[in-house]
Amino acid sequence: MDAMTTAELNQFLENIAKLIEANAKDAVSAAQIVRESKVKA
Repeated sequence: MDAMTTAELNQFLENIAKLIEANAKDAVSAAQIVRESKVKA
C-alpha cells in the first residue's frame, strides 16, 4: 500500500475541514462527515 505524503495528508485534512465548514450543523453532523471521509482499505 502506498503511503500518503505530508502534503497529501494536509490536503486531505483541509478538504475535510472545508466539508465540515460548509455542511455541519452541529458536532454530531461534523463527526459523521469525518467518519464518511475515511479511506476505504
